Amino acid sequence: MIKVLFMAKETLSSVLALKFLCERHNKVEIVAAVIRDNDLILQKMCRENGISILTENEIKELYFKGKLEVDYLFSFYWKRVKKDILTVPNKGSINFHPGPLPEARGSGYHIAILENWGYWGVTAHYMDEEFDTGAIIESRHFTIDHEIVNKDLVRITHERLFLLFEDIVDRIIHGEELGKKEQEEGRYFSIQELEDSKLISQCDNIEDINRKIRAFWNPPYSGAQIEIKGEKYTVINENILNWIAELYEEKYSIYKCCENAAEDLNENSTRGGGITGLSN
Repeated sequence: MIKVLFMAKETLSSVLALKFLCERHNKVEIVAAVIRDNDLILQKMCRENGISILTENEIKELYFKGKLEVDYLFSFYWKRVKKDILTVPNKGSINFHPGPLPEARGSGYHIAILENWGYWGVTAHYMDEEFDTGAIIESRHFTIDHEIVNKDLVRITHERLFLLFEDIVDRIIHGEELGKKEQEEGRYFSIQELEDSKLISQCDNIEDINRKIRAFWNPPYSGAQIEIKGEKYTVINENILNWIAELYEEKYSIYKCCENAAEDLNENSTRGGGITGLSN
């Protein structure tokens, strides 16, 4: 039985990862989880599966009292993890990073679009006290379309990150040795740098503006911005408008409404009732 400490913020990959671990309860024991109060899906999953939700201080206290045994720390975390937490697991602390390392430490989705990299990636690495600098277990790259928007890149990345997590955990369960390659020099992207890069300047040409719009379009967060009299406004172009329209059409199209009405009709007919909830 592998004993795991799970630390995460709520993303597609972390939700899938927790579900994956819970489904392997005969091989993996989640001894505790550190999760933010507003991450309601992860909180609910923990409650439903009897997983203790603790703070970092509570983790340290239990560990120093000899009441917490952990083999691995699995992290989808949002902040630096201190050394006294990293020393809790006896086999390793592994972070699952939604980007390629070492070229995209921190918050960097936007850079692949702004600089037209043509690829992105996901990485599993051992953790140290710095952001995303520990030895790499595995890094996987994938090609991205040159017209991709941030929102779609985030989704694809977390799908790929979960697949990497799945493979790494399966290797651990089967007793396979994990790789370990020290990182070379890389680039780090802070939240502040991300926010500063959103601003459209008078020097930007049309191509620059369109690229910024794609690089930062990830609602509900603000996108590429202009500033007028101290107020910032998110800017979209025709392509983003079409992107929104496709989603809207998919959810609210007349055909979808008709399908829903037909389902209601069939359901009520089965019960012997009439049609309800329809209006002109």
